[in-house]
Amino acid sequence: MAELIWKGKEATLNPRSNGPTDYQTTAPPLNRHFHTIEIFNGQYHHSEEILPLNHRWYNRLIAGEKSAVLPALLSEFAGQVDLIYIDPPFMTGRDFKSGTELAYSDKWANSLDTYLQWLYETFVLLRALLAQHGSLYVHLDWRVTHYARVMLDEIFGSHPNAQGPGFKNEIIWHYQSGGRSLKHYARKHDTILLYTRSARYCFHAERIGVRRGSLKRNHMKKRTDTDGRVNWTISSAGRVYTYDEDTLMTPSDVWNDISHLHQKDPERNGYTTQKPAALLERIILASSEENDLVLDCFCGSGVTPAIAEQLGRRWIACDQSELALRLTRERLLTQDQPSPFVIQQLTE
Repeated sequence: MAELIWKGKEATLNPRSNGPTDYQTTAPPLNRHFHTIEIFNGQYHHSEEILPLNHRWYNRLIAGEKSAVLPALLSEFAGQVDLIYIDPPFMTGRDFKSGTELAYSDKWANSLDTYLQWLYETFVLLRALLAQHGSLYVHLDWRVTHYARVMLDEIFGSHPNAQGPGFKNEIIWHYQSGGRSLKHYARKHDTILLYTRSARYCFHAERIGVRRGSLKRNHMKKRTDTDGRVNWTISSAGRVYTYDEDTLMTPSDVWNDISHLHQKDPERNGYTTQKPAALLERIILASSEENDLVLDCFCGSGVTPAIAEQLGRRWIACDQSELALRLTRERLLTQDQPSPFVIQQLTE
């Protein structure tokens, strides 16, 4: 298997381990715990008034950088997370702001080595948290997707024809947005990499199917019934397959039916790199069941926990940005009867 090497490469955890037992000396200490700041269960209280929490599940919104939060989660959730979606910094070399408030810095001192080590540590920790049947979606763009895929192949394994654990899809999210270059083709897509912990993973094509419709596809032959309904037939290996126009098709790995959020889109809540709810709805419906646990350690605008909540999934979300935590909190509170959740931070 090919391996990507960079200056200072070092794993914080054995990529093939099943839990926190294989930590090396570079790992953050595991003696930190989560302190509850607020709890929402019909009303908010100071943590001193509500601790200790009972054994009922509370969704968790955690303030903190992933390099501290993810190791702290391992003692409780190693191998327990059903679905992970991350939309990490893309190494753009920019600071992202909402008005005058900093959302996050994506500069990395102009060091690709620093960024790659940070990303690698993230992937290793996420694999340790992922359930055996779990799926990981990594959302990046043209800048570092190629590096990420080699890293993920190393950590999750690489198999011919995407069989077994590891790589499943390279999804192209194509969108229309402003700006056209005169020096190169317009860059109008992001890439979402799908990896699984094992060959036994959750995927529900029927939940995200798109209607075949009446337009011709491939080399199918079109027939119209006496009642005006359209059917399509195609021969393969000596058999004839028939589909009507209402047949649902699994979306391809090019998603051009989900719009980019424009600046005045009513869905926007003020976070600069916000992703559309429809994108997360497709991912969560396809790759999780009701009451499954969904994790996003770069929750940003709060779209992942919000959609997970709407679809009846449990969730853990974290971000180091005060802006992200505030917007996510507000977004959750605008939902109709949200499930109980707590806001937490790490303490020694």
